[in-house]
Amino acid sequence: MPSTPSTRPRRRTGAGASAQAMADTIRAAERRKQHRTASWALPLLVLPLALGLGYLTATLTSPHAGLAVTVVVTALALRRIYRSKGSTWATGAAGERRTRWILAPLVWFGFGAWAVLHDRQIPRSRANLDHLVLGRCGPVYVDTKTWKAKRARVQLRHGQLWYGRHPQQKTLDTVLWEAGRAAEVLGTHVQAIIAVHYAEVPPGGLISSGVTIIPASELRGFLRALPKEPGWNRARIARARQWADERLPPAR
Repeated sequence: MPSTPSTRPRRRTGAGASAQAMADTIRAAERRKQHRTASWALPLLVLPLALGLGYLTATLTSPHAGLAVTVVVTALALRRIYRSKGSTWATGAAGERRTRWILAPLVWFGFGAWAVLHDRQIPRSRANLDHLVLGRCGPVYVDTKTWKAKRARVQLRHGQLWYGRHPQQKTLDTVLWEAGRAAEVLGTHVQAIIAVHYAEVPPGGLISSGVTIIPASELRGFLRALPKEPGWNRARIARARQWADERLPPAR
């Protein structure tokens, strides 16, 4: 008997996929709550108010003006009910996709000198690796941060990393832990980088706790300028890419 094609949506893969999946889950729950609100607010509050204001306007001016007021009031109420609060997961996913496009030319024009894996699951963990870059410089783990707070800068204070008013030692510890898990898989040291979108980072970047923090716009040039590691030729890069691809599956 022929099988019936599945109607389930395909799971996203690639940069930001796991963060976007979480954002979609949160948005779906938010939309269900908005539907419940609309089911009672529209008949009990919105429509009586809109029709009442429309009738009053039509009486004082014209039927066309009354109809316009009714439509506008209803539309504004619906917009307020269905307004999205936004999600840090969606913001993070968008940042990871931006980083993917920054890294893409390394692979497109590198002729085998670069390989990049995006959004990979860490074995025996719910955590994921944003971007694992393999090149003549050896393996580099790149963690994307989309920091968009107004007037908040990334800087060092007394040797500690800060983003605006928020210390980031926990962030650094997490990135180092993730780079360490990548190193366990590859069997070699993995450099750690944080690529920052939007927030101001001093030109040339910062170093804190062994992690390099740079503007995402400088990432590709920074990687190309890293010193070459002995033995990391095209053949080893290809082998490391295959090895990592087998042991670091796409994040769920």
